Amino acid sequence: MEFTLVLVRHGESEANVKHMLSGCMDVPLTERGRRELEDLRENVDYPVCDRYYCSPLQRCRDTFHILFPDRTPIVRDCFREIDFRSLEGWILSTKDEIDAYFASWVADEPYLDEETFGDVASRAKSAILEAVRECLADGLSSATIVMHSGIMRTALIALFCQPKEDFLTMSVPNGLGYVVTFDDDRPVSYKVLLRRDGSSCKGAGIGCQM
Repeated sequence: MEFTLVLVRHGESEANVKHMLSGCMDVPLTERGRRELEDLRENVDYPVCDRYYCSPLQRCRDTFHILFPDRTPIVRDCFREIDFRSLEGWILSTKDEIDAYFASWVADEPYLDEETFGDVASRAKSAILEAVRECLADGLSSATIVMHSGIMRTALIALFCQPKEDFLTMSVPNGLGYVVTFDDDRPVSYKVLLRRDGSSCKGAGIGCQM
């Protein structure tokens, strides 16, 4: 049975603007982020799905209610962002600092006690496959998950056995993401979720991605 999984990143948060490692911190969306999500709701053909899931963090829950106001999500802690632990709230002020930190993280060389790439990959893959399998068991053929950039990129790398370094080049604009196709619970392919005009983003840059 073919199964469609839609992965959507939350809208622009206060942490994105500050280039902050927010991880599991409960940071709010910016007002610009809310406006951009309202615009995306009108200009992106988000697939209508049988079931909806969401990270418990406020930026994802608020994003969900803007994009899918008539739906009720199943909230799961396993869809939360990378746990940066002692580094939560750390500001990476330049692109070079951002690139250097994540190159080290992807190489499983954490700065302090943050959740490792390997741990996130295992959690993300297991969480997604569990959701797919429970949907299939209920006779459903599609689901949407509103989540975070870091866990989304890591999940795709784990599901499709891509090089870890792909994490550093994958871009997930706020409010957009990927559409993943499964054959039963076997991942087959994925594509970028785009606006109707074929573009992947509009307006401000994507900041620190978390």
